[in-house]
Amino acid sequence: MRLFDAIVDANHRAVAGEKGAGLHPDDFADELPVVALTCVDPRLNPLLPAILGLTEEKFIWLRNAGNIITGTASSTMRSLAMACAVKGGKEIAIIGHTDCRVRQTSVAELTERFRALGIARSRLPDNLQEFFGLFASERQNVIRGVEFTRQSPLIGPKVPVHGFLADIQTGKLEWIVNGYQTLSAAVSEITGGIKQAVKGAEMLSALPEFKIGEMKFPEFKIGDTVGAAVSAAGSAFDAAIGAVQTELAAASAAVLRFEKSTLFKIMGGDKKTYGPVSGNELEQWIADGRIDGTTLAQKVGFKDWKPLATFAQAPQPPRIPIAPRPASPFRVQEVKKPYK
Repeated sequence: MRLFDAIVDANHRAVAGEKGAGLHPDDFADELPVVALTCVDPRLNPLLPAILGLTEEKFIWLRNAGNIITGTASSTMRSLAMACAVKGGKEIAIIGHTDCRVRQTSVAELTERFRALGIARSRLPDNLQEFFGLFASERQNVIRGVEFTRQSPLIGPKVPVHGFLADIQTGKLEWIVNGYQTLSAAVSEITGGIKQAVKGAEMLSALPEFKIGEMKFPEFKIGDTVGAAVSAAGSAFDAAIGAVQTELAAASAAVLRFEKSTLFKIMGGDKKTYGPVSGNELEQWIADGRIDGTTLAQKVGFKDWKPLATFAQAPQPPRIPIAPRPASPFRVQEVKKPYK
């Protein structure tokens, strides 16, 4: 049993009322301390690090509003990297929590709150959704943070990165992303690639010695060969253009577009209602992977809840510039006759 296997087991037993439930940190000295990123919500203060069963000296606590990570080289990622490199963190846990106030805040509400603080909209970034990393689901936000952390070049490849959701009322931990399994899968993939490379090298070494002097070339007519090559190149070019057209058409059909000014309400994964938000914001949420076409939505002013994709506008076919056919390798020079 590894560190977080023991932590989750002890946490669930403690929440169930077992008096003897607990963790023995000394049994996992090689996997401590833990680096944790959580929200700044003060309701977490009495919960951490107690719900992990760790003492404060074995717990490196990083916090920001909404436990949000916006990229593989963001300032939060820098702090996570420094906590591992300088403070000796052995494992990373991204810990979200239920009833997150950041998740409940829309762009419109955030803009209004800044205005109340004397900050005009013109002084804020154009895309507040992207800049502040607002999200529609606590669970998806944790998964996104784990993915950014695992992909970051600043985090060592052997550092397990876990994702948890803590119940703000009971302290129960839900293990959303098991960093041990993810790390094991990555190692297996690398090992498989190495084995394939070794096998390929062995196959190459088994080939007979290449002697160029023994090669025989067929006789051919220059014009016939070039003509066949040009014809083949033209066919390949046409096939490539057709494939590009097919892929672009499929990509266009997969993108959901909405009326920019139309307002919608969204049913989150926790069965709570969010919004109203504009069609423009919905497109951004979809691009960020926070919602998709199956997410239940309601058009403001209507009663029915439907999959979000049913409100999308019909996709417009993409305009694809067609490149000219490849030119013949032979140049035909036009000879102008002088005027008489």
